[in-house]
Amino acid sequence: MTHYLNLIKATSRKIWLNVFWKNPPHLWALKVTVSIAFLLILSEIIFDNSFIATTLALGVVAMALGETDVHPRGRLKSAVITLLLFLLSSSIVGLLLPYPIIFGIALGVMVFSLTLLAGISSRLQGITFGTLLIITYTMLGAGTDAQWYLQPLLYVVGASIYSTISILLLYFRPLRLLREQLSSGFSYLAQYIDVKAGLFPSAPNEQENIRNQLAQHNIQLAQQIEVCKRDLYSYSAESDRKMRAVVNIYYRKWFLLQEMQERATSSHEQYDVLSGQVKNADLIEGFGQLMREITGAMHQYAESLLTSETYKHPLSLMWTVTAMRKMLDAEKETSEAHYSTLSLLMNNLSGLEQSLRNEEKTDRQIEVSDYNARRPERQPLSIILTPRHPRFRFAVRLTLCLLLGYSFMQIFQVEKGAWILLTSLIVVQQTYSATRQRLFHRIFGTLLGVVLGVSLAHLLPTLMGQILLMLGSVYAFFFWLKKNYTVAAIFITIYVLGAFNLLAGEGVAVMLPRIIDTLIGGMLAYFVVRYIWPDWQYKQLPILLHTAVTKNRCYFQSIYDVSISETEYVHNRRSAHNADNALTSGWKDMRLEPKSKRHYQQRALRLTDLNHALLSYISAFGVHNHKIKHPLAEHELRFCCNVNHILQFVEETMSQQVNDLQFDEHLAQANEWEGEIARIKLDTDNQRYALIHNIARVSRELLVEARGLKEVYEEEVN
Repeated sequence: MTHYLNLIKATSRKIWLNVFWKNPPHLWALKVTVSIAFLLILSEIIFDNSFIATTLALGVVAMALGETDVHPRGRLKSAVITLLLFLLSSSIVGLLLPYPIIFGIALGVMVFSLTLLAGISSRLQGITFGTLLIITYTMLGAGTDAQWYLQPLLYVVGASIYSTISILLLYFRPLRLLREQLSSGFSYLAQYIDVKAGLFPSAPNEQENIRNQLAQHNIQLAQQIEVCKRDLYSYSAESDRKMRAVVNIYYRKWFLLQEMQERATSSHEQYDVLSGQVKNADLIEGFGQLMREITGAMHQYAESLLTSETYKHPLSLMWTVTAMRKMLDAEKETSEAHYSTLSLLMNNLSGLEQSLRNEEKTDRQIEVSDYNARRPERQPLSIILTPRHPRFRFAVRLTLCLLLGYSFMQIFQVEKGAWILLTSLIVVQQTYSATRQRLFHRIFGTLLGVVLGVSLAHLLPTLMGQILLMLGSVYAFFFWLKKNYTVAAIFITIYVLGAFNLLAGEGVAVMLPRIIDTLIGGMLAYFVVRYIWPDWQYKQLPILLHTAVTKNRCYFQSIYDVSISETEYVHNRRSAHNADNALTSGWKDMRLEPKSKRHYQQRALRLTDLNHALLSYISAFGVHNHKIKHPLAEHELRFCCNVNHILQFVEETMSQQVNDLQFDEHLAQANEWEGEIARIKLDTDNQRYALIHNIARVSRELLVEARGLKEVYEEEVN
């Protein structure tokens, strides 16, 4: 008997570890679902009242969607603020809803104010979104015979119970969320390297697709690094001196992630070209295989962060590195032309392997304690309160959209018309492209959810069947929410169906109105974002280009300028990646905008590609050149300063601050670089020259393209 009990215990632990503990989305979904299950079942048993049960559950959903803080103390503060806003906003809706004109004014003030407040900090962004959900939920539940104060109290009770569970779990595992975010960062980096391995070897018709995938993965990686930064700053702000010493360990892992990102995104040459020019196919395939093994090891490292287990570096990876070095040395005699590039690539990949093997160390000597006093970024409300700020424009569009939905609801006496407002709230995003994508996901998910929901409602007609339907669908919704919004929309639609069946036995009957309301809310969202104060990307691209070149130049200067500290270097490197990703995202968004608004699309693509290439070459220069260990010679330093000067002039060109005479002088200076590079390349023992040459070449091409873009702008103005 004891044997079987131990077997069951071991199996249960294995399932818990593999299904939930190693998968944060499953863990989050389980936490929300258990909270809702507790409230639903308890409410049905004690009160036998489905209105109480479903209202409590909606309070849990709103609170779960608004959670942001990773420190127990910070999460407690956020919970208190959130509960107060839930109570206040729901009470205002309950009291003023019978008076349409007064409520319309109050609705506009609440939506506009909350949306502006969301721009101050990430903490408030989560809190205010949950509050906006509560406003629409209260409107949906206002048709019952219950007293106006019942909904606010039930929302607060439901949200309080979920918050209590969430905060208690966080107190037992206070570093769990930090580990989750860092683990996600290393997982994204592993995915990037895995995609990049596809270039070794690759056919010409595959390379554009691979580069597009790399750009998308790099955006995800850079965004996750920023999330880690925000959470580390937030955790430091809430920690005492003793706890900050522990947090410093995770700061070092964050630095390691950025250092490995620099290696992964660096380019020493056009690798796709090497596939066709290097005769030894086994060598090229070996690089791809090495990258895939690094990917596997990095996934293991990410998993070790989640489980708190010691990372075990694969012996096979070290053997592969050794074998590749021997193969590369054998290639030196037969392919001298490409040996230098391949050698740099090999050093870079072995550096990734070494970084994983010695995970507690980084090449950069950074004073971690400098980060203990840092706080999450905040934007003063005075800066947001201007029509030029994107958040202000977004607040205007969202407020107008919800007011239009409420007016439509009142004019046509739409029963449960708050679904229109709820749809608009979810669909409206800050940009046209994001709104368009969310609109498609929402409508498609709703339609498919109706089909599945109606089918399941017939299969599970009992009370327990409806509760199981709700719990299963809410679990799936939270699991898929951050992975695939279309799938998440399907399951939240099924959840709504189950809730209405539980509440009034009419889930199937309300689905057609639900579809119509979704379509109306989606179309209102599209109309407002399309025609009300739109922020087309062609207006943003000059700013994005200027910022990207500026950040690249600062990053480049940080590599060779000994007066710039390691801390500044890390900041400039991260800023360059963020600016490059913002530029790439801007160009991708432009492709989803109306054709009449896609100005300078091809030229913008060319400049975006050049800026990304510049960042990749600068990253390679940063990887292989540490200014303290390997200082530049005087002529190298002078040449780097000349390149930096040209990049500074590119910035000025994009700011429309130059004339043709100045441009001709700088272009002539850039054209003289080839002779200087040819001379310094005679020193074949110094591989840095190839890296500097790549940076100089792309800088010159950027200069030419920037002039072309300036001429286009001038023609349009004239």
